[in-house]
Amino acid sequence: MKKILSLFFAIVLIVSISLPTASANTKELEVHFIDVGQGDATLVKAPGGKTMLVDGGPRSAGKDVVAYLKAKGVKSLDYVVATHPDADHIGGLINVLNSIPVKNFIDSGKAHTTDTYYEMLTLVDKKNIKYHVPTVGKTYQLDPKMNLEVLYANESATDNNDASIVLKMIYNKVSFLLMGDASVEIEDALMATTNVTATVLKAGHHGSNTSSSAKFISNVKPKVGILSYGKNNSYGHPHVAIPSRLKNVGAKVYETAKHCNIIVKTDGIKHTVTTDCSKPSATPVKTTKPAPKVTPVKTTPVKTTKPATRTNFKNCTDLRTVYPAGVGKGHPAYQSKMDRDKDGWACE
Repeated sequence: MKKILSLFFAIVLIVSISLPTASANTKELEVHFIDVGQGDATLVKAPGGKTMLVDGGPRSAGKDVVAYLKAKGVKSLDYVVATHPDADHIGGLINVLNSIPVKNFIDSGKAHTTDTYYEMLTLVDKKNIKYHVPTVGKTYQLDPKMNLEVLYANESATDNNDASIVLKMIYNKVSFLLMGDASVEIEDALMATTNVTATVLKAGHHGSNTSSSAKFISNVKPKVGILSYGKNNSYGHPHVAIPSRLKNVGAKVYETAKHCNIIVKTDGIKHTVTTDCSKPSATPVKTTKPAPKVTPVKTTPVKTTKPATRTNFKNCTDLRTVYPAGVGKGHPAYQSKMDRDKDGWACE
């Protein structure tokens, strides 16, 4: 009998050790850097289920942002943040506000005279959404296990970019720093007053050289660097130095123009990064064999609808007015400088 009881308690002990404890943290924080072309849009899904959207990209991306949110199971947003009033950050929020219930709207407070900004604020008022203009040090309770703090805000800034709300999210040992379009001057101010170290850095101003100084990146020490910009944009984003600076500190660099939607998931200890190029416009180009690009299938519609009356173009935006799908190598309008990924097809 004693042997039987001893065996029973031994089995109970083994089972209790192998089972996870009730306090074990199995929920993840998800941060989605949405590919909106030339702009910014970041979805935060907290471990407890609350959601936040930081910026919404340009107006042309609004429907895609709404579709992405719904595809990820977002039925309402606890917070929407407009980091500053530039159209490439708030334009897509018009569609979001018209399509998805929003509980709280956080705005930089920087007044702007554009129709887009006016329409956005009108919708916030019409829908009785709680409106906040944050100050430095303000925290928001997105999740009890997270700390979400405003590191920078300035509604009186003379420049829109200098009004950018800068957010830092901390989930246990993993942190995210979202820089909006904050300039080098703001980076210097942050380094002088606060701890800017972060696991993931969403670099300021789409990788422009007006942001992301070498000193700042060295202080942040990111393991992951995110650059959100549109392919072949007229601004030349990102500046060639910015990815190099990120790589120099050991960061893995992800770019929406190359990797599409970028999703970072973390349990607070470890983190993973996945990319999603499932958008219809990107799939046939980026996930299939490159051969179809040079077949007559792609060029025939262009030649029949837009005769090759022009061969010289200033940039890809100009070229697409005549050849919406771009041109292949050998075409009179093809220029190697417009074929940045060197795949034999310019301005796709």
